[in-house]
Amino acid sequence: MPPEESPSPQNQHCFQRRGFSYDRAIKYFFASNAGLTIVILLLIIVFLLKEGLGFFPGYRRELEIYRIAGLEFVDISRRNLTAHEQLSSVLNRAYFAEINGQCARELKRTREASAVFNSFSDQTSATRDLIVNNQNSGLDPNSEMLAALRKNHAIQKEKALTSLPATPHLTAAEREQLLASIRTRDATATDDPPLVTTLAQQYAAAQQQCAKPLAELRTVIDSFEAAGADLSTLVTEMTDAVTSTKEALQNADLLEQNRKSLLAAAANAKDPTERRKLLADAHASLAEKPDIEGPMRALMRRQPDCSATHTALRHACADILARLPPSLSQSDANRLLRAANKATPLLLDSLGQAPQQITQWRHDKPVPLSDAIRSFLTGKDWVTGGAWQDFYGILPLLIGSLMISFVALCLAIPAGVGAAIYINQFASPTEQSVVKPVIEFIAAIPSVVLGFIGILIFGTVLRDLSQLDALAWVPGFPIEERLNMFTAGCLLALMSIPTIFSLAEDALNNVPSAYAEASDALGASRIQTSFRVIIPAAFSGILAAVLLGLGRVIGETMVVLLVAGNRIKIPDFSAGLGSFFQPSHTLTGIIAQELGEVPLGSVHYRALFVVGILLFGIVLGINVTAHKFVSRTPN
Repeated sequence: MPPEESPSPQNQHCFQRRGFSYDRAIKYFFASNAGLTIVILLLIIVFLLKEGLGFFPGYRRELEIYRIAGLEFVDISRRNLTAHEQLSSVLNRAYFAEINGQCARELKRTREASAVFNSFSDQTSATRDLIVNNQNSGLDPNSEMLAALRKNHAIQKEKALTSLPATPHLTAAEREQLLASIRTRDATATDDPPLVTTLAQQYAAAQQQCAKPLAELRTVIDSFEAAGADLSTLVTEMTDAVTSTKEALQNADLLEQNRKSLLAAAANAKDPTERRKLLADAHASLAEKPDIEGPMRALMRRQPDCSATHTALRHACADILARLPPSLSQSDANRLLRAANKATPLLLDSLGQAPQQITQWRHDKPVPLSDAIRSFLTGKDWVTGGAWQDFYGILPLLIGSLMISFVALCLAIPAGVGAAIYINQFASPTEQSVVKPVIEFIAAIPSVVLGFIGILIFGTVLRDLSQLDALAWVPGFPIEERLNMFTAGCLLALMSIPTIFSLAEDALNNVPSAYAEASDALGASRIQTSFRVIIPAAFSGILAAVLLGLGRVIGETMVVLLVAGNRIKIPDFSAGLGSFFQPSHTLTGIIAQELGEVPLGSVHYRALFVVGILLFGIVLGINVTAHKFVSRTPN
């Protein structure tokens, strides 16, 4: 075969004669796009690090002021006072849970009657307010306008009567009595229907009757609450003293920052007149060193009183709490009582250690940078914009993100992977043509729309279902908060199913056909081939799909911001599985909620960037791990 002849230079395009070609241009185009993507990623990382790494020195300075001003000393007593108040709250909840449990029938009856009346009032309030406002303005009661408004109110009333909530604990006669009183109710009436009032009175009487055997418990709780009065007074007095010292230190820091900024501007100024003016302004803004020793000596004179108050409170709490009953008859009340009994040794131990902490505390002890890092990573409080002290602890945010992701994956993995296996191995072409587009269409639903669905529909329906007596055995039921981690997890599961489904099906498709052919030749059935050959061979790819679904879930913002409840608090794990029905906040949600409101360059602003760096690292680690599993998928 004769060798191929290359085109002569005369037949080439002018750009080709100069070394250009279409293949090379296409290659450079895609290479430049890939390079641009890498550059953008590097710029994002540099920007995050630049804005975020300045947080820890700034936070260290805030913690230093926190110590120098004496706020840390006051917080030794404040933490114990807060623990005492929280334990008082748990005991009160146990007390009322016991009473409400014993008169549960009366409570449900009055709640159902009130729910019916409140639903009616909400649906007719617009037309009712028009009638009342026009009458109060002096409009003739016989005017045509009022007649038209009353007619509209009557129409709205009849419409509302057809969509009132169910009342399973009211008899048919009682419900009819309630509806009759509502139907004949005048638009200007302000009192409750007679049945609502009667049921409320019955419930109050039942509460009084059930409270009589619990008189001793009520006395114990009241005594325990009163025991903290001295510590509360002491904390209040010390708080007023240290707050002024903190303000003086912060003002001095602001003036020093302003002076440094003026000096930097003067160093860069080219005009001698402007430079002299900037130097003069910098000298004028030189802050005087605040007096720390005087207020600190006055605060240290409180040490004996603080130690004595803690010791007295510890002895009083030990004597009072020893009189608590061993158990209560209602399950919720008994659970809260057990939680109080578990918290009691912790409170007594903290009160016992307080005198030594008060004696050993020093305001001049240095605050290393490691304390700021440790406080950020292990802190249990995210408190910003407060009058006392800002704390940036991500532990409640991290726990909220992980618990919501756990709920989402528990629902999304069986649904997504199961759908992928069915569609790939068992479904007919018709089923594939219908099911695959439907699942993939879910990914096109905006997250804010899912958030609205969670708020208006799913959360409300779930809370109403939790009120049913037949579901009282479910942990966490009845649900107190409509917006909680479980609701957010369910919606995130719906969002992650398309990701898991698509990637898992791709992993199943990538298994060589020779595996299935060999299994069929050995006489294996379709199910045996799928579950013993195809799925084990694609396991790495399926696991990668799950990890990428986790990355999708943990990086979601809008749904958790709308539906999770946004309570920055570590869940109460004493509730068991019921802790998943508590509100929480997440790493992504806190950034979206607070970033637009913080001052540019502040410590709070930089703290949100550090949260972003942490979130970026988590998602990046998940994706890297997923790609490692993808590379192990057989081809």
